[in-house]
Amino acid sequence: MPTTASGNFFVELAREDNLGSTWIVRVFKKRLLGKKLLSSDWFLDRIQAERFVDDILHSIDETGSEAYISERKPGWTLRRPA
Repeated sequence: MPTTASGNFFVELAREDNLGSTWIVRVFKKRLLGKKLLSSDWFLDRIQAERFVDDILHSIDETGSEAYISERKPGWTLRRPA
């Protein structure tokens, strides 16, 4: 389920069947001949992953910086279950 953000970025939320119940949020930047993976964050449930997608889309719209995405902390440290 790719979601487009500003500045040629897009975010993908996926669940890999061969990895159990892990949800993965990947951030890509569109390039001339394809795409470049900027980050990959793993979550235990869909709710955490969807909250992170909303946060990262908002951050991309505000900063629009590839460096910001590459240097931020991993999503799982920000979204630990209570």
